[in-house]
Amino acid sequence: MLKDSLPSYQNPRPNDLSVESNYEVDVILSFVDKNISGFPVYYQSIKDSQKENRISDFLVHHFELCKNETECYFPFRFSKNPTQTESDKETDIGVFVMLRAQKPIPIIEFEAKRLSDSSNNKEYVCGLRGGIERFKRGHHSSHIKVCGMFGYVQNKTSAEWIENINTWISELSHNNTDSSIDWTDSKELLFKIESYSFVEKLSSSHQRKLHKENIVIWHYLIDLVSKN
Repeated sequence: MLKDSLPSYQNPRPNDLSVESNYEVDVILSFVDKNISGFPVYYQSIKDSQKENRISDFLVHHFELCKNETECYFPFRFSKNPTQTESDKETDIGVFVMLRAQKPIPIIEFEAKRLSDSSNNKEYVCGLRGGIERFKRGHHSSHIKVCGMFGYVQNKTSAEWIENINTWISELSHNNTDSSIDWTDSKELLFKIESYSFVEKLSSSHQRKLHKENIVIWHYLIDLVSKN
């Protein structure tokens, strides 16, 4: 019994050189990969709204339920609208390490966007509320270089939205007149990594021009249209 109760995950020591800097983020992303395909079924069973914030509430609740249902030690907390230390803008979902010795600052943050006929879909990419653009400008997650986005697909298919998103990025690479942001790198385009049940996982790489650093965004397009 005692052996079964021991944690399978151990927090890395601060000076442990064998641990990569993104180790904890990789653990979180692996958890998301494992559990996100169960969300559409869960959402369809309890949905009472198609609004972005409400869906994000459900997604956080889903991840917290998955965390509690697993037998493994997983010392992280998913939370809605984590505050920023140097900005009044909030991302939709943040993940914290549950340690008293560690300040409650998210180690990865996710922006969420609806993809539907009734939303401004280009905001997935750009604009005042643009998801990718906010990460690029450092308005979101300025303290980290690995971020994420959830796309709530409410009509059409994920493949169609991926094509649209990449088209908008390509248009920006040719027509952008704002010198404070650069869209010309070919790695800005979403690149497919994996297909899960009702979910497409992609990645993109971007430059924060002001900070002269590169960031990676992991994208999860979640099909909330199909009958599960």
